[in-house]
Amino acid sequence: MQIETPSHLPNLPGMFFRSLFTVARNDQQTAAASELKGTYRAPAFTRDQLKRYHQAFDGFVSTVPLTLMYCLAQRAHLAQMLDERFPWPAPGLVHVSNSLEQHAPIVPDTDFVMQASIQLPERGPAVSARRLRPVFVVEFWQGNSHVASCVSEYQVRPKQAARTPKTRDKKSTTPPGESWRSVASWSLDASTSRQYARLSGDFNPIHLHPLLSRWFGFEQPIIHGMYMAARAHAEIERQADKAIRKIDVAFKRPVALPAKITLWQQPTQGELAGNYQICGAEDYLQRLEGSFELHDED
Repeated sequence: MQIETPSHLPNLPGMFFRSLFTVARNDQQTAAASELKGTYRAPAFTRDQLKRYHQAFDGFVSTVPLTLMYCLAQRAHLAQMLDERFPWPAPGLVHVSNSLEQHAPIVPDTDFVMQASIQLPERGPAVSARRLRPVFVVEFWQGNSHVASCVSEYQVRPKQAARTPKTRDKKSTTPPGESWRSVASWSLDASTSRQYARLSGDFNPIHLHPLLSRWFGFEQPIIHGMYMAARAHAEIERQADKAIRKIDVAFKRPVALPAKITLWQQPTQGELAGNYQICGAEDYLQRLEGSFELHDED
């Protein structure tokens, strides 16, 4: 593997504070699609980190779960958002989808080198805000082994919409179809979000306090999308007694706290792959959906 000399990857809390200063960015330039690249190094997860993550989401079979790898990827995302060449305010981005895939065994006590890139879309006054979706790609290496990858898509939120109150969806009363089965339900409250923030390092203010979340247009704090993805990940592995090698997720609606949610699962290829979704336990509104593939070895 021939890559540029990696930079040290900062921790998330400090970067979140620095990201608040990017709200002054007001990109109005016309620019063609482009790419930003960076290379970072990060230490291996400690035994305590792995233990706490497993305890927070009871059920993991994977030693190093892919959703934990996202916590590293997110640090690379934010480090690149702080780059002066990134044109938008970091707090004005909404995580809309994510794909994580394992390519080789992840060694728990081996450091990582991360090759990160952002595909910046064409932008300018004539470009629809809906098309402003930068794609972040992080490739994880341990020595010469390419162990995992993470592809994340974000939506740029227009500044004028930053403080617009969120209207509630019309409530649904119809559960998923007959091919879906209810797997597990969880009750979430404000402490759930704070605990995950300490676990992941993601102290984004929209997850922590009503006074902070309202500034970004949410009447109540919302749970981290990747918290729900990790919940689904752990439960799928627990039920299958196999590790996940690939998991995709698309975030549909935020989950305001407190809330009760239910995981639904739909097999697609025998027992080695399937679809999943998380819905409100009472209104059945879909909060996220995705697919997964399991390792086929025993």
